[in-house]
Amino acid sequence: MPATRDLSRLRPLLFVSLLFCGAVHAEGKIVAASDVGYQPFSSAKPSGGYEGIDIDIAAALSKEMGKTIEVMDQPWSTTFAGLNAKKFDMVLSPAMITKERSEQVLFAQAYGDATYQFVLKKGGVKVSTPADLKGKVIAVNKGNLFDKWLTARQAEFGWTINRYDKNSDAIQSVASGQTDAALVYSAVAGYVAKQSPVLATSDYVINNGEVYGYGFRKDDKANRDAVDLALQCLKKNGTLAAIYKKWTGLEALPDGAMMKVSAGVGQPGFAGYDASVPAPKCK
Repeated sequence: MPATRDLSRLRPLLFVSLLFCGAVHAEGKIVAASDVGYQPFSSAKPSGGYEGIDIDIAAALSKEMGKTIEVMDQPWSTTFAGLNAKKFDMVLSPAMITKERSEQVLFAQAYGDATYQFVLKKGGVKVSTPADLKGKVIAVNKGNLFDKWLTARQAEFGWTINRYDKNSDAIQSVASGQTDAALVYSAVAGYVAKQSPVLATSDYVINNGEVYGYGFRKDDKANRDAVDLALQCLKKNGTLAAIYKKWTGLEALPDGAMMKVSAGVGQPGFAGYDASVPAPKCK
């Protein structure tokens, strides 16, 4: 995720949800940092306030927990430093859950799958396998993980890789007909295809088993556990999958992180996982 904003330009705090009963006390809220501008997860609305996948999830979590989540804008590059400095309580952005990161951050169980898909010109080439792009021109953000994936298979499929400094430029090259496809995260692919009448997503999905989740300080198990248990409820009642489809037009993977409820709290197999916490009583 790009760091697109200077720390001195933090946006004002925004309440995304209020308690339905009683007054809101300082100890009854969670301040969450979001990388506003990283669509479709979080962006500024022209009328004021924020919108996106994470903003909708924050509102649903607040309702499920009976506890306010207050959202603030935080550049991605300073997010984890700000978390540990106690400027906020929660990372409300799709942070990839890795072994190294889980040693430093307490993760709730994953809420999404970091799959990749191709953005295509509507009515153009259909992509069900990588072989469908053999000999084609594919756009990519220079040097990122999608670039590495394409480069590793270039000899096998004979595609030409056009590299761009910005992800948006790579996608625009497909819309303008300069390239045949662009490789991006599935959520981004679905979002841009939903916004544009000339773009579509590939049927082919690259799933490396990577997932993303919300992070908390290591000493803040109480908030992590509360959010994790509420997330389980949102998985069970289909809210997470519905929010994802609303913003991307894509269905959640049937066996993916948006649907799969893990016992306990935290991400199984990573530091901070606690299997002893009982299942939630959902509203």
